[in-house]
Amino acid sequence: MAFSLHPQLAADTFQVREEEDLLVLLMNDRQYPWFIVVPKIDGVREWHELPQETQVRLHLYCVELGKAIAEGFGSTKINTAALGNMVSQLHVHVIGRNQQDSAWPKPVWGLFPPAPMNKQEAQSRSNIINDYFNQH
Repeated sequence: MAFSLHPQLAADTFQVREEEDLLVLLMNDRQYPWFIVVPKIDGVREWHELPQETQVRLHLYCVELGKAIAEGFGSTKINTAALGNMVSQLHVHVIGRNQQDSAWPKPVWGLFPPAPMNKQEAQSRSNIINDYFNQH
């Protein structure tokens, strides 16, 4: 079965990079460096439903993405979460936070409406992440 991204994730994000087994997305909200990692396995809703090697790969990738966000965006706190209440397809949010962001110290969800970015800004943010992964 071919992998398909949930329509809501596709509508709300820009694609940053594609690995063999993972897709990295950028949430279209300029208020935070907010990235999403999606395992490329259809029908998976929970982390424990993944094969063990994919569980480990997803974990390690999210850790490395957190490092990239901290280094590239100057984030002092990385929020990592797999909620799935609105979109059941397993996806992991990796969000850079700091005391100056508009939602601090509260969660980013639902506090303020998204502030969409243009394609140039999205590309700039994507380049920061891609440059990090290309060097590590």
